[in-house]
Amino acid sequence: MSRPAMSRRRFLTLAGIAGVGLCTCGGLGAWGLSSPRAAFSQPSCGGEGTLGEWVLIAYASKCGSTAEVAEAIGQTLCAAGAAVDVRRVQEVRDLTPYRAVVVGTAIRMGEPLGEAVSFAKKHQAALAGLPTAVFSLGTAMIHDTPENRATAAGYLQPLTELVRPVSTGLFAGKVDPAKMEPIWRFMMSFVKEGEMAPGDHRDWDAIRAWATELNAALAGA
Repeated sequence: MSRPAMSRRRFLTLAGIAGVGLCTCGGLGAWGLSSPRAAFSQPSCGGEGTLGEWVLIAYASKCGSTAEVAEAIGQTLCAAGAAVDVRRVQEVRDLTPYRAVVVGTAIRMGEPLGEAVSFAKKHQAALAGLPTAVFSLGTAMIHDTPENRATAAGYLQPLTELVRPVSTGLFAGKVDPAKMEPIWRFMMSFVKEGEMAPGDHRDWDAIRAWATELNAALAGA
């Protein structure tokens, strides 16, 4: 007997009942709560990087795919002449060195990661005076349709209500069952085909195109 298919919405509901995130990453602790670090080796590339001139890209990542996107955005901005600092949100203590901020987060169970929201709350007053953009990675954008964009934007609302972004990037993420705990791999087997398909769904051309436009948006805000 074949297994009944489970909708993405039902999967997220059950994940919420279980009380843990969708992606639990091997090597990152029991529930994958540590944010991987982006391997960005030139935090002040593209400019002098003096006080008040850097663009901060602060990200929250569960399994590393959002960290890699943050790095790619940073490299694109650097190529356009910006001085860029890419950091995990937990590492940022002061926004004084920055002229603009980009906040990135993975989406889990229909919400931005808690550390990204905590970052925005902690620095809300400073962010109000800085041009700020946000981006997210999630399974809602595996198929880029107007309906899915509206869903992805809704998932980001706890963050966008705090920072009022000048630009918002909505991207598909990466679904890697090998990095999930057995219970989540089992649940994934019930999900309707195509709704949360395993694989790397990140559209790097779209990500870099958004970052290219972002340079002007942050400068002109």
